[in-house]
Amino acid sequence: MAQETPDSVSVYREVDQGQLSLDSRFAFRCHQGLACFNRCCRTPTIILSPYDIMRLRGFLNITSGEFLERYTRRQTEAISNLPLIFLDPFRADEPGCPFLGDAGCTVYSQRPAACRLFPITMGSQLTPEGVVDHYFCRELDYCQGFAGDVQWTVASWQADQGFGEYDRGRRAWLELMLKQALVGPVDGRVQELFATIAYDLDKFRQLIAEPAFHQACGADPEIMENLHTATSDADLLEFGYRYLNSVLFGS
Repeated sequence: MAQETPDSVSVYREVDQGQLSLDSRFAFRCHQGLACFNRCCRTPTIILSPYDIMRLRGFLNITSGEFLERYTRRQTEAISNLPLIFLDPFRADEPGCPFLGDAGCTVYSQRPAACRLFPITMGSQLTPEGVVDHYFCRELDYCQGFAGDVQWTVASWQADQGFGEYDRGRRAWLELMLKQALVGPVDGRVQELFATIAYDLDKFRQLIAEPAFHQACGADPEIMENLHTATSDADLLEFGYRYLNSVLFGS
């Protein structure tokens, strides 16, 4: 099968699509009995948030660096110049999500936020009131799931798929991306620092053990206290978000 580059996607609002609300209704039921089952996983375009990566690499019991090397590709976001991480479906001769098995998703319990939300997609924008989300329905022409007899609202679908936990885990990262897009592109040094802190927690853990990192922080007591309490991956990721906010916006 010929390998094609996936369509580019964005964390921003898709202005050319009909917008849904959390109360909008749709019919959808995906299951193994459908002839199209798993077809949408053959050429997926999935942006992975730092929280997605943390959950997946923990489930697979590998380092962040190993996960990134084996399963992903990196792409620079055009407006902010910050790095985005995508699942790479084109590592093998037969395209497909690297976690797609004969019976379906092999990491289903830890599947990323974008997979949980599908067939709904989401774009976001930064307003004076904060981040505002916009929802859309991606009706693939081959998908038979839309002929299902189960009715959902966008909100009930999110709840059923466990989207809320993954969405909360990626909120700070999403806001960083949106804020930087308003400011303008970063340079290569900041881009690499962002990639390390956001996506490679093991490398970040090594970085913060180096005296040079502490010197760069200016030995700020609050930063040092937060750093020493960041023992779990989730704590370290939260600290990383706060540190990146300081690096990017001085706050």
